[in-house]
Amino acid sequence: MSYDAHVMDKLRSNFELLRTVIRYSKHPDLKVDLSRIEDIIDRQMPETLQKNAPADFHVLFTNFKNEFEKFKDFILFDKLIGKNVVSLGGGFSSGKSSFLNALMNKRVLPADIDPSTSVPTYIVNGPEHQVQGINIFNTKIDLELKAIRQITHGFGKVDDQNEETLTDPVTLGHVMNSIFLTTPWHHYNHIAFLDTPGYSKADDKNHSAKTDEQIARTHLNSSQFIFWFIQADAGTITEEDITFIRTLREDIPKLIIVNKADKKPEQDLREIIAKTKKVLTTKGIAYLNVLAFSNIQPDLYDSAAIRDQLDRWNVQVYESKFARNFKTIFIRCKQFYENEIEQESRRLNRLNKSRTLTDDPAISECLDSLITEISRSIAGLKSVNHALRQLQTDFFTELKLISDLAGIAMPEPSEIELIQESLTNPLQLLRDYRQKKGFSSDDSTFHLLQNTFNDMKPVIAAQPGGSAYVDQLVGIIQSHCVIKQRDIHIQDECKASGLYAEIFNTHLSLGE
Repeated sequence: MSYDAHVMDKLRSNFELLRTVIRYSKHPDLKVDLSRIEDIIDRQMPETLQKNAPADFHVLFTNFKNEFEKFKDFILFDKLIGKNVVSLGGGFSSGKSSFLNALMNKRVLPADIDPSTSVPTYIVNGPEHQVQGINIFNTKIDLELKAIRQITHGFGKVDDQNEETLTDPVTLGHVMNSIFLTTPWHHYNHIAFLDTPGYSKADDKNHSAKTDEQIARTHLNSSQFIFWFIQADAGTITEEDITFIRTLREDIPKLIIVNKADKKPEQDLREIIAKTKKVLTTKGIAYLNVLAFSNIQPDLYDSAAIRDQLDRWNVQVYESKFARNFKTIFIRCKQFYENEIEQESRRLNRLNKSRTLTDDPAISECLDSLITEISRSIAGLKSVNHALRQLQTDFFTELKLISDLAGIAMPEPSEIELIQESLTNPLQLLRDYRQKKGFSSDDSTFHLLQNTFNDMKPVIAAQPGGSAYVDQLVGIIQSHCVIKQRDIHIQDECKASGLYAEIFNTHLSLGE
């Protein structure tokens, strides 16, 4: 079969894109040496914990490695450093990409991609259009703007001059880890948007390590803020969304957006928003607000409120979440080993007590054997727990060295111990207890409390630790000090008080 020049040009273009996307470099474009920290992750941690680990270690370790992959994104694409990442989450076809296109007033991101092939895409402000990607070989590649659509939906599709399809499209999303778009159409200097894949089926036991669900969860948990999208024609937030949101960090502010608002009359839309708020409150999901948006009419509905929220986030102090997220696996394993040691120690105490109460040689021999076995078990658990603490120190020491070279804020290894796991949600404890005991709840109690507190204005944000408190404190500091906003760290558990004193001594103005 012969092809005309038009078809040959398309085939040649597709070949060049394929060659670019699958390019492998023996020397990735990294400013730092990651070999030592990768050895800790890929060899030392599995070897140390392979004999005795928590039941959920596989999930913890997968999330840990995914977090490290995102950390590498910041090294490979340094425009992300110091920016607040606003991640867009939601089910497939919830309108995340269309929202960003409407926000930029340009159709840049493909909004009709196949749910299994979408690629996490960062968008940052810059003077010129630039597209780069990181493939599965950790090689950074330069792309054209139109390549985003080709990679995620439509690579290889060739039509002749009569618009008859000669070759069907395929996707290349599975060979790309991330895409980075720099564009002047993005107007927020200190925000990086992250368009995550629409999660597939939550908690599917058959998913692989590279499912959209796991990729989305990792990126959402590492962001500073989250936009969560639901479709107006769904009527309210779905149970699948609730299940997924509960796997996200509770301390990340979440704004719920009812998208495709133009599909519903105004009255129906307000009822959907009210119902969504009620469901979220009943389920114990913290949220900032529930707002309506339409990419067809981007200046109507709650567009102004959404942009106001983005304006506030654009000037908010950046706080990295890498250290906290990395420590999750160490906290969980430490708790596991300490609990195991405690249980085994109780067994040992009971056996020792029983040993003193018998004179029967056969029973004594059996008890001695059990005592020896449990003593060895305790010694083994203590040894692994000690090795884990050393791994934690080695990991965060290496991470600090890498971060300093790359310009990423990271606490000193000695300060990692200050990072504590967030407290368990008391409401969730009550739910679990009620379910375990088979208690039923009286909805009238909920409605009574809801009606009682309906007109009360929340003031918790103005208390120490709240967002309004932080904004006020930042304003006070800047009014008395000559200091850049990025140097102000509120609630930063990773900074020693001495460092704060040094900053204030350096920047405190000599005026009033």
